[in-house]
Amino acid sequence: MKNDNINKLWIGLVAGLAVPGIALTCYYFARYSDLSLIDFLKVYKNLGILTHIISLSVLPDLLVFFLFIRKNLLKSARGVLMATFLFTLTVLCIRFF
Repeated sequence: MKNDNINKLWIGLVAGLAVPGIALTCYYFARYSDLSLIDFLKVYKNLGILTHIISLSVLPDLLVFFLFIRKNLLKSARGVLMATFLFTLTVLCIRFF
């Protein structure tokens, strides 16, 4: 019964968008806390690896996805998958446009 409150597409979408943002923020503070966030992004853009960093930040979504699958929260898992596709589109747009 309590899982019905969590088993919603939008909850998975929010989790799928938030977890990579948290992962990227943790990486930023661990390695480049002396730079501003804009300078951090500019450095990686100039090096041509910004899309690589964004792609790697999506990896923790796997944990969330499999957690939702294990708990039989399939609608939430579908939301995480949707967020992953949105990140993929974002990376493709950054890379080719």
